[in-house]
Amino acid sequence: MKKILIISVLLVLFASINKAGSDLPGQFNIGALPTVAPAPADNPVTREKIELGKQLFFDPILSANNKISCASCHSPTKGFADGLDRSNGFSEGVKTKRNAPTVLNAAFNGVDLQGNLDPRNSPQFYDNRALSLEQQCLEPLLSPDEMKGSALSAEVYIKQLEQKVTSIKAYRVLFSRAFSDSTASIDKITKAIATYERTLITPNAPFDRYMRGDLDAMTEKQIRGMEAFMSTGCNNCHSGPMFSDYKLHVLGVDEHPGLEDFDTGDGTYAFRTTTLRNLAYTAPYMHNGSLSSLQEVMRFYERKRSKHTEVSNKDLAPEFKALKLNPFNRVRANAIIAFLEALNDPNFDQSTPESLPSGLPLE
Repeated sequence: MKKILIISVLLVLFASINKAGSDLPGQFNIGALPTVAPAPADNPVTREKIELGKQLFFDPILSANNKISCASCHSPTKGFADGLDRSNGFSEGVKTKRNAPTVLNAAFNGVDLQGNLDPRNSPQFYDNRALSLEQQCLEPLLSPDEMKGSALSAEVYIKQLEQKVTSIKAYRVLFSRAFSDSTASIDKITKAIATYERTLITPNAPFDRYMRGDLDAMTEKQIRGMEAFMSTGCNNCHSGPMFSDYKLHVLGVDEHPGLEDFDTGDGTYAFRTTTLRNLAYTAPYMHNGSLSSLQEVMRFYERKRSKHTEVSNKDLAPEFKALKLNPFNRVRANAIIAFLEALNDPNFDQSTPESLPSGLPLE
């Protein structure tokens, strides 16, 4: 029975490859993650840089109020997300406007089906506004809603941050080991954090092992779910090793009731296709955390209608409207969800530093 299922899935996959053409690898197809994330030439991975980046990632010293770290919104115990619909912001009671995306596998954003990736063209965030992990690390540091606050300009805060970190002897030692220079510049801070994030990868999910030849790595239900995932068109957007085409699409997701102003994404209410990896650890879902379960997500895609007051059905992405998911079929939906479970990999580094160079408490 399992061999018949495998043959069926392979036929669907080969049909998709033929449909896509040789000039569109990954657009219609899915595949295993590479086992190593590449780094840009000006920021090679070293053990010393990883160690420094990890300390900085967990240290609230990077925020203007010394209370918020990268790990505040990207906790290792929550799949390097935070489990909230919208993250807690700089001030008490203030929320960011979006759900915190996981940084697990963020180093692979932009990878194609052949495993090719330019780390300087690696789209980040829900609107693709950053194109590398180094840029991604900088954005929260300078955000008035996240780590900088609104009292200081970005220019003033960068100088203050560099002075704060350089004033700590333990950090001077770590920077000297990582960069042969004890001064903590914003460039070196973001490079170190990005280097640590390049270790936060999960390339050995059951799906990855299956695609590398271990045909027992996935259950029969998961294999049926993979066939349904492809035959219904889910992989038209959720494609490649990251299950994302890295493009922006208008889906008409319901606006979060806690927002005072509409979040327009790129300005047209389009948001980037998010990865489907490690969904077991990163609920709630969508850019504003408006859907709490995968069953709700399936219902949303089956419905294929806008839930946003400012987005009409005619404005929805054609790939969204082309999905072949309705009428609702619970067996099929559960099979697709079972397949999504095969994209979970719990074997990522969840350790935290025993103490921080700043002496501040861990979040």
